[in-house]
Amino acid sequence: MKLSIPAREFLAAQTTLTLATTNVDGSPHACDVFYASDDECSFYFLSDPKTAHIQNLLRAPRVSATVHGASRGWQEIRGAQVVGDAARVDAAAERTHAFGLYVAKYAFVRQWLPSVETLGLAIKHLGVVELYKITPRWFRWIDNTQEFGHKEEWNA
Repeated sequence: MKLSIPAREFLAAQTTLTLATTNVDGSPHACDVFYASDDECSFYFLSDPKTAHIQNLLRAPRVSATVHGASRGWQEIRGAQVVGDAARVDAAAERTHAFGLYVAKYAFVRQWLPSVETLGLAIKHLGVVELYKITPRWFRWIDNTQEFGHKEEWNA
């Protein structure tokens, strides 16, 4: 999925993704996570495997997410909406790639997780942290700075 330059720059500049999963009873669950994204529009994040959102996505991997910046008027609204599948990243090469993207964006993470090999281990004060990925099936870029209601959509 090839994003426009404004969409790529926007995603690189933002830090927080709101992830929506489905609870066991079918009710929605939303949480915010720091993320890093790549050129293929994959979103990577770290989380404790025991959290509700991870338990939900392991059971029902179809998720949705949003990324948006602060705005004070409708003319400033910009953001992304995503529907896709989420899973733990297990392949060694992808783990290395994604961890590199993540710590490049959030250098402070290295104080707790010095290397990709520390993922999945119990870390003092953190517990266990794993790496997860959202692979979009559908993506919408909204950019009211271009004009009201400007949208670009992609299907995987």
